[in-house]
Amino acid sequence: MDRQEVHNSPVVSGIRIFPIKSLDGIPLEMAEIGHRSLLHDREFAIIGADGRLMNGKRTGRVNQLKAEYNLSDMTVNFSERHDTITHQFKLLDEQALIESYLTDFFKMPVHLLHNKAGRLLDIPDTSCLSVVSQETMQYLAQEMPGHDAADLRLRFRVNIELAGVTPFWEEQLARSSGIPVPFSIGSVQLAGNSLRARCNVPPRHPHSGETDKTFVKQMTRARAQNIPEWSMVDELPSLYYLSVDCSIPGTEKGKQIRIGDQLAIH
Repeated sequence: MDRQEVHNSPVVSGIRIFPIKSLDGIPLEMAEIGHRSLLHDREFAIIGADGRLMNGKRTGRVNQLKAEYNLSDMTVNFSERHDTITHQFKLLDEQALIESYLTDFFKMPVHLLHNKAGRLLDIPDTSCLSVVSQETMQYLAQEMPGHDAADLRLRFRVNIELAGVTPFWEEQLARSSGIPVPFSIGSVQLAGNSLRARCNVPPRHPHSGETDKTFVKQMTRARAQNIPEWSMVDELPSLYYLSVDCSIPGTEKGKQIRIGDQLAIH
């Protein structure tokens, strides 16, 4: 039996996309819906010659690469973290130059993939967008020494943040039955599918890539102290889950999600 839903007044308080998978994100006031995903979110990815992604699971060197974007002209500025020297490239027109720079940075041959149809997401179609509440981040920050909400945002890399709710309110968007939960943000129709199982990326410092070996234990201890009656997290293999994976129907392409939009469960 599904647990009781609690309806507060959730509104969008933050929007972030990550144009190059595993690199820095961009805060937005408005995000357009692309092909079953937020436009430009994880549109590019870096892979090694072995076909494996260059991400935080593979190397902390990813965290040491700073990326700043201008989406109006689709350019990216790369630099070594905390270095003042930047290198600007056109994402759509200078693939060979980008690959040369990144090969030097990672000290191994790499390639830049481009896909506008959401196929570079971790779980295409069923995990097109992730949702968390700022109250969840604030609660974890209070319970995890050495971390604040800004630090946790960088570590967990969630697309949509909500305000006006209690910690872990977003987890009522996922049911133990596995049946998608229909909801809307403004005029955009979505469905909540599952809680996001976390990996070895969040324990890495967002800028240095160094691993905090206490991170998972701290987080699961904090989660154990606050499991709302509507959450299914205690039915999962561990408590190392955060945010909700959601899908976006193809019918929503071209619509927009904005800061201040209300979320409603249907």
